[in-house]
Amino acid sequence: MIRFRSMAAKKARVNRRGDAPTPVKKDDLKQKRDAFLQTFFKRGAALTDELVAENKRLRSQIEALEEEGASLRTQLASDNAIRDLLRKIGQLEREKARLLSAVHDQADISSRFAEVESELESFANLYVASSQLHASVEVRAVVRNVRELLMQLVGVRSLGIYFVDDAEHHLVPIASDGVDLAALPKIALRHAAPADTVAAAIERTFLTGVPHVAEGHIGAAPAACVPLEFSNRVIGAIVIYALLGHKKGFVAVDRELLKLLETQAGGAIVSAYLLEYADAPMPTADALRKACA
Repeated sequence: MIRFRSMAAKKARVNRRGDAPTPVKKDDLKQKRDAFLQTFFKRGAALTDELVAENKRLRSQIEALEEEGASLRTQLASDNAIRDLLRKIGQLEREKARLLSAVHDQADISSRFAEVESELESFANLYVASSQLHASVEVRAVVRNVRELLMQLVGVRSLGIYFVDDAEHHLVPIASDGVDLAALPKIALRHAAPADTVAAAIERTFLTGVPHVAEGHIGAAPAACVPLEFSNRVIGAIVIYALLGHKKGFVAVDRELLKLLETQAGGAIVSAYLLEYADAPMPTADALRKACA
């Protein structure tokens, strides 16, 4: 038994000696460790640089995405604002069109109202004028009414009324206003234009029966010359020398009044004279019935 153990121990010692590693020097281990550490740290440094670079790239992308997101949000807000503004503009345009239509309708109504008002004013003036012309049977009153109508309704400052003298073949002034009657000359009817422009206009109006009424701004005399008609003939003329300072020209209602005087003033003057100075009694109904037959 003891011999067996001795043999086994001897064998074991032999085996341990054969398997024992070759001793390594301490410097070799340090070099290997340093080489390993250098390689490890280099690799770590490289990885760190890569991570830093990647981090920068990612941060740059994040910033770019944030900027793009902010831009998109701004654009979206702007687009929404633009859409809201466009809707508001559309509403305002529709409201503008409605108001313009209303204003246009109102302007048409106002224009028509002004036309009607002007027509009513014209009718009123003509009614008053016609009533005044035939309201009296005295020559003085009729002539006075003619002068007042021209001064109050037309705005005449000075005028003269001429009547024909068939015997002398002259136009003779019979009444005036704003100018001295004695200063108005007789106008010879010679069918040749006188040198005086006013006299020429009066003679031409009487001979032709065509009224002379200045157009637009009145800057020269006469402003108007209107023939006086009676029983289909011209028996005289009304001469308007000048208008009041604020009156710069004739308007439509003025011309209508001048036409009325042209056709009715002469007859009113002659009729008043015949009734005033003929000293005839009032006609009987039988006489008038026979005159109408």
